[in-house]
Amino acid sequence: MRTPHLLAATLALAFSTHATAAVVSGAITGGSASPGVFTILTPPFAVGNNNQSANNALFAYNEKQNVLLGSALTLDLGGVIAAGTRIASHGVVFDPVASRSVIGSVTFDRPILGVIWLDSRLAATDALLSLPLITNNNPGSRGLEARDRPGTTFVGNTLFINDWVASSPGDNLRVITAAVPEPATWAMLIAGFGMVGFAARRRHRIALASA
Repeated sequence: MRTPHLLAATLALAFSTHATAAVVSGAITGGSASPGVFTILTPPFAVGNNNQSANNALFAYNEKQNVLLGSALTLDLGGVIAAGTRIASHGVVFDPVASRSVIGSVTFDRPILGVIWLDSRLAATDALLSLPLITNNNPGSRGLEARDRPGTTFVGNTLFINDWVASSPGDNLRVITAAVPEPATWAMLIAGFGMVGFAARRRHRIALASA
């Protein structure tokens, strides 16, 4: 009969220790950049035109969190996210000094809703989703070339990169994930579990009384 209380406590702990959506891990698994390293960038830094120049390296970073969309957001992969949806934004960069190809993946702690890779859409969403300490140099040089787009997919929390080829400028995109639920949402969930526990205890007492 204590399971609902345990679930409620777990939810409370999750909220208190984990308030933002984030990059969890990544890996280079193939291509001429393999074996290579995956690195999570922490601001301040610059992206956009060979600012993260490094052979055999794949980068990811977190942008704004818990953004409430005032209007629908059109994606390059994943369709359209409706107005009123709360999202989190992240970036992925492959920016070798010399021409390299990469196969790999990046995993987030929240489900991926879609991807933006056109330079025009990246620039148009900077004010909404980028952070002040992330400098975007030459926004028109960002994004994915047409040849790299078919090899970009996602399932659940993981973005898959299949044979990006880049040199100057590098390849980069914006990954949109679900946001961490707001405090009110957590409170509703916890209250719901508490009600379930109360109902279960009441049924148990009634069963014992009638036995």
